[in-house]
Amino acid sequence: MKSLGRRKRGSMQASYALSRAADRDILTLLVSSIDTFGAFQTDVYINGLRDIFAMLATHPGSGVAFIHPRTHRTYRRFHHGSHVIYYRQRATDILIVRVLHARMLPEKHL
Repeated sequence: MKSLGRRKRGSMQASYALSRAADRDILTLLVSSIDTFGAFQTDVYINGLRDIFAMLATHPGSGVAFIHPRTHRTYRRFHHGSHVIYYRQRATDILIVRVLHARMLPEKHL
């Protein structure tokens, strides 16, 4: 399985990076998913996640705005299966901040 950490696409220079927390989220997701759904289904899910990261890098406005109620920091969120991707647009890429299960409250984890 390829790393999900950074991707550049063609001449468009659309790329993304994962925060350390997002990297840990994905590792946790992998372990849990393999135990529950098996390696094949986990690979399908992770490949879908990778495709969404690339799509968000190309179209960063696709996610819905989310303003953290305590810090007032603005993120964007995008659903994938049972998870929600929280990211921030930067000058040259997007930063995937967290990949949280949909039942997790972002107010506690961002």
